[in-house]
Amino acid sequence: MTVIFPIQTHSQRSVLGVALAFSILAVTAVCLRLLAHQLARKKWTPSDWFLIAACIFSVGLQSISITGVFQAGIGYDHTQNIAALYGPEPITKLLQLIIPLQFLWVLSLSCTKISILLLYLRIFPVQWLARTAWATIVVIVAWAIATILAGCLICRPFAFNWDTTIPGGKCGNQVTSFTVTGVFNLLTDVVVLLLPMPSLYKLQMATYKKITLITVFGLGLVTCIISALRISILSTMNFADITYTIPRANIFSGIEPCLAVILASIPMMRPLLGRTTTTPDASGRTPVKSKSKSKSSSSKSSGQNGGRGINHNHNHNDHDNDNDDYGFQFRPLDDDTSQLWLRPLGPVKHSAGISVQRRRGDEDGDSLGGSFSEELLHRGYGDGRIRVQQEWAVEGGRGGS
Repeated sequence: MTVIFPIQTHSQRSVLGVALAFSILAVTAVCLRLLAHQLARKKWTPSDWFLIAACIFSVGLQSISITGVFQAGIGYDHTQNIAALYGPEPITKLLQLIIPLQFLWVLSLSCTKISILLLYLRIFPVQWLARTAWATIVVIVAWAIATILAGCLICRPFAFNWDTTIPGGKCGNQVTSFTVTGVFNLLTDVVVLLLPMPSLYKLQMATYKKITLITVFGLGLVTCIISALRISILSTMNFADITYTIPRANIFSGIEPCLAVILASIPMMRPLLGRTTTTPDASGRTPVKSKSKSKSSSSKSSGQNGGRGINHNHNHNDHDNDNDDYGFQFRPLDDDTSQLWLRPLGPVKHSAGISVQRRRGDEDGDSLGGSFSEELLHRGYGDGRIRVQQEWAVEGGRGGS
């Protein structure tokens, strides 16, 4: 017969409150991330699938914690008192629940870190970062496998984990095992946190945008702090009085994977904020819109009547109306940071120049000199249309965009 423990102590309420709250927050964060993808018309990537798996594992972990409070006496009283009142069944059940609790913890954190590293591989086209990311993924997979094997092999036979009456059975130091796996987890947390920082620091963009990106990607520092606190709390666990000493370790073991899922989702939620009508340029100033809309139509009609696609009857002394006089409506390129696709770092060479195509039958097109990063190429269009092409030559063996 299953025992249902009444909720009477602060420890019980704390475990339940944390489990419910962070499960809801983790699921909400992943849903918002996927909604942002839909708004941006982006397909799901392996990074998204790994984070969905991490969310499922973390919610499963919290479900075990809730079960442990109601059926195994987590936080209810000392183990001896529970055994005297309800028999050994709740204690046995708790020792059984600890095993999948540990497995779900390592699987959730591993999937979250792999998700983040796969995201880095997509948005940071830097060779050294890609190699480090793949090496870190290998280490994380090896750590997850080792943690699961340690949980399976630390007690021989396996049933000795919860039934200490088995003759000849023995267990290693489980608290030490939890601590060692926690230390490796913290080390990989630090690597994942610091990996993109050099690339972010070298980005050529407005200072406030750079600070914003570094802050968003640096949110993983919170997970590192929780991981360090969890390691210190694990040392207070006593398997001889497991029901009384496990609540705090259980709380931090549940917070860490859920919080990791939440923080990994935040950088991809930018499309939920919408887009502004004008986007500041790289210097932090808002570009001025061109006033050429009205004159564009007059230029077009002039081209139809005079056989030329461009109105040259402009005042050369009025620099502000240069765009208007040529009949084109130029709009500033959007600095859309909602899509985290960063240009490669390092020396970049590109062509400069602009030319204008006249209508068929006219002389060769005019050519305007200038230090532009775009080259306007005209492939014989007769209606005044232009084609914009941007070419980059990236040195240093780094990826290009």
